[in-house]
Amino acid sequence: MLIHQFFDYHSQRNPEQACLLFQGQTLSYAAIAAESLRIANGLRTQGIASNDRVAILCENCPEVLAIVIACSRIEAVAVPLNYRLAAPEVAYILNDAKAKILFAPDMALVDLLGKLRPLADAALPVIAASADGVENWQHWLSKCASTPVLGDDISADAGILQLYTSGTTGKPKGVVTSQRNIFALYTSASTSLKNKAGPGTRDLVCAPNFHIGGIGTLLLPILAGATVVLHASFNPMAVVDDLENHKIDNMFIVPAMIMAILDYVPNVEQRDFGSLRQLLYGASPISTGLLERALKIFKCDFYQCYGMTETTGTIVSLSPEDHSRALNGQPELLQSCGRPQAGVEVKVVDTSGNTLACGETGELLVRSEANMLRYYNREAATAETLQDGWIHTGDSAIIDEHGYIFLRDRIKDMIVSGGENIYPIEIENVLSQHPAVGDVAVVGVPCAKFGEAPLACIVLKPEQSLSEQEMVDFCREQLAGYKIPRQLKIFEVLPRNPSGKLLKKDLRAPFWADHERGIN
Repeated sequence: MLIHQFFDYHSQRNPEQACLLFQGQTLSYAAIAAESLRIANGLRTQGIASNDRVAILCENCPEVLAIVIACSRIEAVAVPLNYRLAAPEVAYILNDAKAKILFAPDMALVDLLGKLRPLADAALPVIAASADGVENWQHWLSKCASTPVLGDDISADAGILQLYTSGTTGKPKGVVTSQRNIFALYTSASTSLKNKAGPGTRDLVCAPNFHIGGIGTLLLPILAGATVVLHASFNPMAVVDDLENHKIDNMFIVPAMIMAILDYVPNVEQRDFGSLRQLLYGASPISTGLLERALKIFKCDFYQCYGMTETTGTIVSLSPEDHSRALNGQPELLQSCGRPQAGVEVKVVDTSGNTLACGETGELLVRSEANMLRYYNREAATAETLQDGWIHTGDSAIIDEHGYIFLRDRIKDMIVSGGENIYPIEIENVLSQHPAVGDVAVVGVPCAKFGEAPLACIVLKPEQSLSEQEMVDFCREQLAGYKIPRQLKIFEVLPRNPSGKLLKKDLRAPFWADHERGIN
């Protein structure tokens, strides 16, 4: 099973059905199919071959779907780039991926593209909406034939996506996702979720397509022949308008987005969400208060989703029935991320790899056909994370007697803020370069709006000072905005054990003292 085969099935049987609704445009399955053929033929003309990387720099737009389908046709690998990163961070990913071509098909990121180009390989072909020193996207596309692409046999185990996730070394790693991984996710979701996507249903996608939560929620309804209302980025007013006007059936967002909708959209309680059947949320748990408010407004099924880029997205979910029980005498269920979806195995192990009994805390491991192929060109990291088919999540957890998974803490240092993964070492590497900083550690602390937020713990050099605003300004050119710490705490000395290892748990402990667990 291949992505383009499923897409072609729908485009041949329902060619005029709406595939994407985007900024007032209605794009049919036939139109996206034709564009994907042009791109595939154009890539071949550019010399792109099997297993070559095709980088994509844009906000959510129809071209992302067409490029991914085109890559499927020729067994290339699509690499959506995180446009929220600073230019040096994007350049690192572009170079690490060894991209053979860069597509920038919208005008939203012209400034970023301008900063990026001097940092990238000068020989890299760039096809962009802007014609400033690069080949224009529409002109390039007009030269490409829309004839069928005759390719060699393509394996279901061929890579189709390479999404970058931050790592404990401070450098992002490319997670290689196969066609088989995508269809394992598709099958698991189709079996596990009560409301199914298909011809005649509509999904709203506003999560960024460089995340598995964005590209996954774009691809799955399309594979089922549904219509996707695609947003370039998240805007609470626009989401509410389209939920109402386009009669959306399904939507995935993060709790911070739910909060923004409820807090910032005027008279949201008077809007008509009668068509919405299910709302999936992930990246962080939801508070009881926020859930109660959201259920009163949206009046639909809620699923909490847990997954990773390495698991191709959701592999554990808390069902609508679980949410109902949580609000009717079992509030502890909201502290669980749920139970495994169809086709997913989980276990908790100790540091020696021994499986632990119910209620015992250890590292959560996950096995399914959706588990990634590998980290790109990272053999040691792959061997550490993927062992005998099991993904080591880096999350400590317990599994109760009913199979519910309760996350306790992160074995690794990752911070999850508003659905974005942040590794402290990235921030520490930048702050250590500040002339006033003698020692630095960054930890995640509770944040009502985003779940967690980075806190910079700094030891100053003698006779030096540093304000929060000075810290923010220093980080701005080197880090994505969401990674920049807005909170600063000055220490005389940072806590370390006798061997010199930094004790981040000691730094975090006071901030999490009133919380049942050490993640939010």
